[in-house]
Amino acid sequence: MSSGELIGDWDKAIRLLSPKYMQQTLLKAANRAGVFAAGEVKRGITSGAPGGKTFAPLSQWTIAQKKSSKPLINYGDLRNSATYQVNSPEEVIVGVKKSVRGKKGDVNIAAVHEYGCTIKVTDKMRAYLHYQGIHLKASTQFIRIPERSYLRATINDPAFRKRLREIYTQTIQEAYA
Repeated sequence: MSSGELIGDWDKAIRLLSPKYMQQTLLKAANRAGVFAAGEVKRGITSGAPGGKTFAPLSQWTIAQKKSSKPLINYGDLRNSATYQVNSPEEVIVGVKKSVRGKKGDVNIAAVHEYGCTIKVTDKMRAYLHYQGIHLKASTQFIRIPERSYLRATINDPAFRKRLREIYTQTIQEAYA
């Protein structure tokens, strides 16, 4: 070989090392990660234990009303609305869009379940609950809906994070094999 002579597939090397190809590869990985993450959120809601953390049990009144003891699942609207959005190769958002509508209306109850909430008892609410057979004490000022995290519990799970790293690694290895 004479000095200055290049051997090998330089066209392929230049293509694989181009910023555009790297960007496409990382976007592909981000999409795979999003599909996986949204699926894990759905599986966590279905199992009642996202990331291995069991949901707080429902009250007996709630169980009687919905005729089920499975938290977060009534019609499946919340579970089915879990989705993802790729904003860049480095940013994938997983969650429930506010605009999602289910069989019984908005799915905006998602934040209430994720973080829990405290609801001030009004006279109208007290009367409704009394009619439903729940007789609140006169001193009851608030009703607490416990946190049933389905997003944070999923994404904070070490096994979930490990699988995300594997998805990125596998996608990059496939692209540069």
